[in-house]
Amino acid sequence: MAEFSLITQPHRMIAPDVLILSPAIREAILLHLLGAAPHEGVGLLSTSSSSDHSVVTALRFYPGANLAASPTRFAMDPRDVLHAVREIRSAGQDLGGIVHSHVYGPPTPSEIDLAEAYYPDSLMIIVSFARQPAEIRAWHLSKTDEQTTVTNVRITTTAA
Repeated sequence: MAEFSLITQPHRMIAPDVLILSPAIREAILLHLLGAAPHEGVGLLSTSSSSDHSVVTALRFYPGANLAASPTRFAMDPRDVLHAVREIRSAGQDLGGIVHSHVYGPPTPSEIDLAEAYYPDSLMIIVSFARQPAEIRAWHLSKTDEQTTVTNVRITTTAA
């Protein structure tokens, strides 16, 4: 049996400066995550990076089902993950972001998010519906045995 890995890009030791979202991808994210309420919603982003990895551009949003069915935790259906990763790889793109919502809390990583962040190569994108309009923030996590460093990554919405 062939080994399968979700890692599709070199590990980013340094946080990118910016994540670029098109209005269409931003809307797709918001609609899917809002539809999952009152539970956390989840999905993946395919991305490409500039040669120096300072700019990450979202190319497609892959919505997923939250098998945890919880307002404070998510577990994306493995079938949705496999489908997305296969398409991302075949397109030569990166699994650049794991997206989820905080229905009642801020768009910052919770203790659960930090403890269950298993893909340091991907940005953590959190949408908060605690206030309107919804707020989207992106985070780069750098983990060592001793600590996790969390860096905010600016999000820019550009024309498609």
